[in-house]
Amino acid sequence: MYNTLFYRGPEPSHATRVPARRSKGSLRGSMVAQLPGFERPRIIHFESALEYAFLCLMLVRDDVHHIREQPQAISYVGTDGRPARHVFDFLVTKTDGERIAVAIKPMQRVLRLNFASELEAVSAAVTKSFADRVLLVTDEHIDRQAAAEAARTLAWSRPSLVESAA
Repeated sequence: MYNTLFYRGPEPSHATRVPARRSKGSLRGSMVAQLPGFERPRIIHFESALEYAFLCLMLVRDDVHHIREQPQAISYVGTDGRPARHVFDFLVTKTDGERIAVAIKPMQRVLRLNFASELEAVSAAVTKSFADRVLLVTDEHIDRQAAAEAARTLAWSRPSLVESAA
């Protein structure tokens, strides 16, 4: 008997918003990834080279169970006293169950926008049901060489989208 192979496309992204396709100032894209917390391979979007580097580094780690890009928005009171909303770039769930809400920004923008102060206000509004902690990742935290190696590893270990029919 022959096994019949068929193509089963990846699961769509679980992001609450899909990034704009074009941008003059940053890299936009998506990739198909597989983690233990995914039922099957899934599309994950990223909005910058920095997000892509972070994503690659997370996808090759043994202690990462699930990643959701662009999770639901957090409502908070801004540093100016007005109501505001923030969407984290990623919500990472580790194998031990810890959930980390990750904001990714270039250090230059963090300083220029006083983003660290704003993120403190956002952190105060984050509930334990959403995330256990908040993490700011900048270009100063990312090892570009390690991220490039992670990207190469992912390129060689892409999840299969072909299944055998019974």
